Amino acid sequence: MEFIAQEIDRLNRLIEQNIDKESNIRFKQELSQASYLLEIFENYKINKNTVETILELPDSDTGYSEYRVINDCESDNPDCWIELRVKEEKIRLTEGDIIIKKK
Repeated sequence: MEFIAQEIDRLNRLIEQNIDKESNIRFKQELSQASYLLEIFENYKINKNTVETILELPDSDTGYSEYRVINDCESDNPDCWIELRVKEEKIRLTEGDIIIKKK
């Protein structure tokens, strides 16, 4: 991460000096994206040793539907299930959202 931050600083200096400005702006944006993703990986401990699988939710073919995350409360009876809330908000997922299953 430190290397990326140093490289972004170097690119900023080149951009200020109008040296290959467009190319350096694009490269800086790419490095910023990489830095953002690395921060997420570090915060959630996502790496090749912790990820079991990555799933992209498919189109439900039911019009505009949402996927819901539930706690089944160790029951096959849907009446016993509780919808997951994080920070008092229900989690609603749609086609194309990604789920990372950790080991």
